[in-house]
Amino acid sequence: MELLQLRYFKEAAECENFSLVAQKYMVPQPSISKTIKKLEEELGVQLFDRHGKKIVLNGNGKFFYEKVSTALDSIDEGRTHFNTSKCNIILYPQAGGRLVSLLIADFLTSNNDIFLSSVYYSPENESHYDFTFMQMLDDMSPYNYVDLMQDEIILIVSENHPLSGKDEISIKDLKDEKFIAHYPSMNLRQFTDRYCKEKGDFTPNVTFATHDYSALRYLVEKNRGVALLPKAFFQIQQGNHINIVSLKEKVYRPLILAWSKQKILNAAEKKFIEYTKNWFSQF
Repeated sequence: MELLQLRYFKEAAECENFSLVAQKYMVPQPSISKTIKKLEEELGVQLFDRHGKKIVLNGNGKFFYEKVSTALDSIDEGRTHFNTSKCNIILYPQAGGRLVSLLIADFLTSNNDIFLSSVYYSPENESHYDFTFMQMLDDMSPYNYVDLMQDEIILIVSENHPLSGKDEISIKDLKDEKFIAHYPSMNLRQFTDRYCKEKGDFTPNVTFATHDYSALRYLVEKNRGVALLPKAFFQIQQGNHINIVSLKEKVYRPLILAWSKQKILNAAEKKFIEYTKNWFSQF
């Protein structure tokens, strides 16, 4: 039995809605359902009665809620007692990870009373976090957010590639190229694939996919393919044998800082938001 399981259960018991719990913790709704189901299996009883998509806390759940609520309140009181000297803000970088790493380093250099740490989501290791860096979703109603930057998408090619001497090219002229790209599950890959389809009327021929930027850049340097990347993100560590080619059909990846609308910001978190806005304004 894990602490996060109990926090998810407590929230679900209070609102009787897994979707609202997912919005608060900014995780997929099936993850909440899976976590509660695992807790029920461990206890050997059902905590909620399920009627289609509707859930209702049953007698077992009400009994367990009283115990869990008391225990979590005591734990939080203890954490507060020992954590008054330094605030810890947890970040989840879904997008712009390399920029966020530099932001964290600069922030920690100038703010001794606030600590920043990053978590990376996986279905096996749910993590709670305070803020997430992400691309804009179709539905942002569960979140408060601030716009950080609009990062132009550019083409990167090896210095030995035939396109390396061009200043600009149409995305339509790249339909026969081999592409190096991130995994399809990554937000940036989905963004650039959609761009190619909408503006170039083709799906990129991806010959190598990776989650690692260094591997992507290395393969482009070796002229194994071309890649579409955000310009500011790329120029942090451009490489010695890669050239940038602008795209005629301009497109910009939006990067935002988001947090749950149910979250009440403390002074340290407000300070972090203002620092982040100012830091990204340099781009």
